[in-house]
Amino acid sequence: MGEGAPLTPNGERLQWLVDWAGPADEAELLALFRRAFDADMPAALWRWKYAGLDTPGALARRDGRAVAFYGGIPRTVSLFGSPATAVQIGDVMVDPAERGVLTRRGPFFLAASHYLRHHVGAGKAFPLAFGFPSQRAYRLGERLGLYAKVGEIMRVEWPALQTRPSLLLRTRPWASGMAAAADRLWLEMAAALSREIVGVRDFAYLKRRYFEHPTLNYKVFGVSSRLSAKLFGIIVVREEGEELLWVDVVAPPERIAALVTIVRRLATDLGKPKAYTWITAQNAALFVGESGAVSPTEIVIPALDWNPAFSAAELADHWWLMAGDTDFR
Repeated sequence: MGEGAPLTPNGERLQWLVDWAGPADEAELLALFRRAFDADMPAALWRWKYAGLDTPGALARRDGRAVAFYGGIPRTVSLFGSPATAVQIGDVMVDPAERGVLTRRGPFFLAASHYLRHHVGAGKAFPLAFGFPSQRAYRLGERLGLYAKVGEIMRVEWPALQTRPSLLLRTRPWASGMAAAADRLWLEMAAALSREIVGVRDFAYLKRRYFEHPTLNYKVFGVSSRLSAKLFGIIVVREEGEELLWVDVVAPPERIAALVTIVRRLATDLGKPKAYTWITAQNAALFVGESGAVSPTEIVIPALDWNPAFSAAELADHWWLMAGDTDFR
């Protein structure tokens, strides 16, 4: 099974073995998630995230007990204008009882290196990986030689706006007839972002990500021209207490400023005093406008520093990532 068990500095052999997780490991992985994060993940959410995959990721065991996991979810992207498949790293977890061994001999490194060695990098299934680790998790991966920083996520916040509807744009809840227009709109967005890396946002993606999510409720709006009826942009939002989270957008970047105004107005309509979004730092200026405030989230965007197909310098400040690109917002 997988990697051989490592030795401690005292010469003791620890029973850490790593292999690929499968459907039969689901209950153990959900129990590990509970121990690692002191929270429960619904089984339906786990199955939705990893549906159709041969394996959700690499699983390390000690004496037969699941103690670390490193998951990966494929994501089709536009990579500098060309189609590619990246992998989103997620559900990285270590049993609290094992966190004292955060070295190249520990279970985190064994699980992470097993996954990355087999799947990510030059000549592998996924030329690049990305994720949304906390500062602590990123620093650990960096110290172990797995990650290099290529960006960070910023929060942009605005007060809700009370104003009349736009004379030029109409905002309506999503309708089934918008699907073909959504695909055309995505192609416009991809062309405008041909110098960045952006996850595909066509109708098939929107349908699975937002309409079929098993645990979260999203509101999807189509914004169209009142004169031509052409789809101008797609906005995805989610209510979070007293805030409205702008989860995702499909539109060329030059339309973002107009869509900010619409999101702020939606916040008022939904009874929220403010709205906010997450966006990669180099794109934050598009969202700020006259009333936005930018603050750090302490979420680092990592690149693979392990047999990389692209250097960190090539990827730095080129990701377009929002809250909807996560697997948890």
